[in-house]
Amino acid sequence: MIEQEALAPGLALLRQPVLPLVTIVQFLYLTGDFGSAAAVIGQLTEEIETPFARYPNPAATLTPYADLLQPLEALKAEAQPAEQVIDASGQPVDPMTAATALVAQRVLTRELERINSLLCAPCGCALCCVGPDAAMTHRYFEIPLRPEETGLFPVERIESAPAKTRRPDDEPPLRVHGREFFDRADPVLIRWQPGWSLILPEESRCPNLEPSSGCCRIYDNRPQVCRRPQIFPYVVEPVPAAAGQPVFRLRRTLLAVMDCPYVRQLQEAIAAFAAASELDMIVRHNKA
Repeated sequence: MIEQEALAPGLALLRQPVLPLVTIVQFLYLTGDFGSAAAVIGQLTEEIETPFARYPNPAATLTPYADLLQPLEALKAEAQPAEQVIDASGQPVDPMTAATALVAQRVLTRELERINSLLCAPCGCALCCVGPDAAMTHRYFEIPLRPEETGLFPVERIESAPAKTRRPDDEPPLRVHGREFFDRADPVLIRWQPGWSLILPEESRCPNLEPSSGCCRIYDNRPQVCRRPQIFPYVVEPVPAAAGQPVFRLRRTLLAVMDCPYVRQLQEAIAAFAAASELDMIVRHNKA
């Protein structure tokens, strides 16, 4: 059990979700005579109370996210959207739903990166940095990376034609040097069809995890995915598509990974955050 005092900064942000305020800005901007969403934010100087939270200074809460509201301005100007959003059946949603969902995804991504960082630091946990142990059914743990982040990991690289046409969970598994790609002792970088990922096989550890202290050697420069454990927004998710306009599928969910000690401890607060953000909450284990 983590001391509640250590989790207090992150918990305070969980209890004051940003999306309810974004919804207010969206309504005022799209229905009122405002030149920009930022102009609406500038007017929110008085305290706002919602059924979920009280915001003493809503403008200050919203300002770090003001740059993410651009899709609303394109919507108001009736401009052609840069991205397409589809529903579960693959049909395009209306422009209002698409724009507000894209805004919500971007706001939540930035908001949860801050919240997760505050909650993760006190845990002293390296679960995300090691491969499965012998008791788990998983054979490997995957860490997706952006191309520019691969240089952070001094391990073998595999960038073969077969790998580039496949995904890690495809069956049968990709074979490398005559063995399944995860049948090895050490981590490896593989360029898959969606992009690069670091594969941590059973009983392995990230090469940047300091064995004696359990600390990350590259913490200040760690990859984007390492900054966002273990509460993930899926208002929309990317859909693999041909080159051209990016496509996203509408999901309206929040994923909480129960392997994580702070997720287990704060499950009720995370559920309340999801409800305030009008998202369905999904809980699951990444390692079993």
